[in-house]
Amino acid sequence: MPNNTELIGFNSSFEVGLRALVILGIASSKNLDLQRLIYYDYLVIHSSDIGEIHSPQSIHPDTPHRSGGIIVRRKAMQEGLELMYSKSLINIVYDENGISYSASELTIPFLNLLESSYSKRLYDNAEWVLNYFSKFSDEELRAFIEKNINKWGGEFMYEAYVRGGIE
Repeated sequence: MPNNTELIGFNSSFEVGLRALVILGIASSKNLDLQRLIYYDYLVIHSSDIGEIHSPQSIHPDTPHRSGGIIVRRKAMQEGLELMYSKSLINIVYDENGISYSASELTIPFLNLLESSYSKRLYDNAEWVLNYFSKFSDEELRAFIEKNINKWGGEFMYEAYVRGGIE
């Protein structure tokens, strides 16, 4: 379980888990695996990086090395999903495709309690991202990320390779 400092920090496991909850709520009955959730999480908060003329404005600022968040977000996403699961806000699905996640019966009622302008923007961006990328296969989504990651402040990617941070 994350400590209290991690719960309130920027991109903490709580914040990442909450964004995953929004994504799963919009995905409705679809199961999403960890990697797709990580990609969607990045694209939701940095939606301007998608480069489409009608993509919504990014929620978070375009900071240098922001694409490194795709690499380092895995642990926070896993912890965030565990937290949301511990509160029965999501389901974990084990099937022939591996482990994936889906909305639970409590997801939407919980999300309906969120009223901040941030949560509204988050919901709108997530809805747009899921609509845009829903027809992408896992391979197509990965290829899109790999093709564009260097444009998104990807210098960190090479530093992670040198330091051995990528498995």
